[in-house]
Amino acid sequence: MRLLPCLAALIVAASAYNTALAEEITFVGKTYSPNHMEVLSPHASPQELKVFDAMAREMKQKRGEDAEPPVKPFTGRMKVTKMMADIGHKVDLEQRLLEYAFPPEDLLSERRKVSQAELKSLDASLESIHADVASKRKKLEEARMRHGRGMASDQDVSDLAKDLELAKLKERMLDENLRFEREMAKGELDLAKAKFGAKTTDRYIPGVSWITTPVAGYVLWVNPEVKPGIILAKKTKLFVVGSMDPILVRALVHEIQLTKLRVGDKAKIVFDTLPGKSFEASIIRIPMTANQTDVQLPSHFEVELSLPNPDLFLKEGMRGQVSVQIPDGPR
Repeated sequence: MRLLPCLAALIVAASAYNTALAEEITFVGKTYSPNHMEVLSPHASPQELKVFDAMAREMKQKRGEDAEPPVKPFTGRMKVTKMMADIGHKVDLEQRLLEYAFPPEDLLSERRKVSQAELKSLDASLESIHADVASKRKKLEEARMRHGRGMASDQDVSDLAKDLELAKLKERMLDENLRFEREMAKGELDLAKAKFGAKTTDRYIPGVSWITTPVAGYVLWVNPEVKPGIILAKKTKLFVVGSMDPILVRALVHEIQLTKLRVGDKAKIVFDTLPGKSFEASIIRIPMTANQTDVQLPSHFEVELSLPNPDLFLKEGMRGQVSVQIPDGPR
């Protein structure tokens, strides 16, 4: 019977010993939007223009000098006319954030490019030459009939045949020129659609267009230098949009501590700007590779946690102390 109290004491001691073995790992993290997206102006970057030039050269090499070039990226000017969203606004997918217009002189130049007045003139000229060829062919046939009856000389027939060949040569040249101009007009129209939207036609170019959001969420940042009236002539960062619930916490964890963490582990986070308040998060990603490659330095791994944020109290970029209780024993 004396063994029972001793056994109970041993169990209590073992429990206390195991509890003492439980470890708390702490590290510092920062909050991030899970799908943080930058919204840029539609201008082509220098790198994109280099890619375009390379594509155009390759197309000419493969298809010849007459190959239709790819649609050139937008490099023109745009005037901001209206800001349609601000920091903290909730936005849906493809919601309008900014309205912009094209300067009148640029718009006039673009309308001239897509105008098909030249094509219509060439079409009329080709119709006229078709009629001229048909008329000369008929005259030659009649002259040959008269020649057979001795009513027309060889010279008459020869002159009419030369006139017909000359007219047919003009017809071929004009037809080839018209095909080339049609291809050029199509390229200009495709380029205009890329700049001004799908509603663009050879008779209509909308003077106004919009920047829309690529994701649903909240406006996290607005470029303070972009205001109504400003003209943008190069690629510019306009907005940052992203979701905020749940929000992510990313932290660099030392390699020794990393081996003790598991996906699904619960964590407590206390933020520097919110002393006395703690938030519960869960580890959702533990990477397989370190952020550093220098063999002389210890490795740190970027661990990701998910943190509920239903009232949007937490903002992107807040710094907090993360604590994870590691149970003893094998995991």
